[in-house]
Amino acid sequence: MRLEIEFIINKTKKINFNYNYYITSAIYNLISEHNKDFSEMLHNEGYKIGNKRFKLFVYSRLMPQKFTIDGSNMIIEKGITRLYVNSPIKEFISGLGNSLIKRGSMRIGEEEFQVNNIYLKDNVKFNYETKFITLSPIVVTTGEERNGEIKPRTVHITEDKFIENIRNNLIKKYFLVYGKLPDNMSIDIKFDEEYIKKHKRGHLVNFKGVSVKGYIAPFVMRCSDDIKKVAVDCGIGENNSIGMGYIMEKK
Repeated sequence: MRLEIEFIINKTKKINFNYNYYITSAIYNLISEHNKDFSEMLHNEGYKIGNKRFKLFVYSRLMPQKFTIDGSNMIIEKGITRLYVNSPIKEFISGLGNSLIKRGSMRIGEEEFQVNNIYLKDNVKFNYETKFITLSPIVVTTGEERNGEIKPRTVHITEDKFIENIRNNLIKKYFLVYGKLPDNMSIDIKFDEEYIKKHKRGHLVNFKGVSVKGYIAPFVMRCSDDIKKVAVDCGIGENNSIGMGYIMEKK
């Protein structure tokens, strides 16, 4: 399920460009106003499979009609700014949506963003071969031994392990959403190589003092519709609950 949140900006707003922490905090706070127990469970525990925990939600970058960059800040001009938030969990979507309607705004950092409209979309139709765009960086890491210790390493988008880990991650999310493995586990993902050649360096996001690196590139996915829906609702790759790995079908 996708919530498209449309904010109306009547006065120029200024927020730090690394605003992901503010949005994540705002989401938990809004859900807590509707169902405190659910919000605390989601924040503290999430959904566990093996030694992995998933929050099963994802959000896009802020998408203003017009903005400028002033040092480390984003200056959002008057007009419409959009934020997409997805999750397969009904309690999450209803809690966030109802609180936004009741409050009429979302606080992001020191700024209050007034809600103009909220749209719910849950009937996305996919082709077997579906083109996707990425609205926030895709993060993939792997464990690597260094000085006798296993430490995480960011996987570059050109490495085979990038797609391999995305596949494995999606299967885990699928199991958590549906309570079973997919009937057809085939997942074929092909990123736009020409785009990657021009954008090799990736994108850094600072989240509470920690640098998180991800990559943005359009891609084609061939798999069952149920798997595609999990990818859209939960995000692909890692760190989805801090706004990484948001994808949308190309129109």
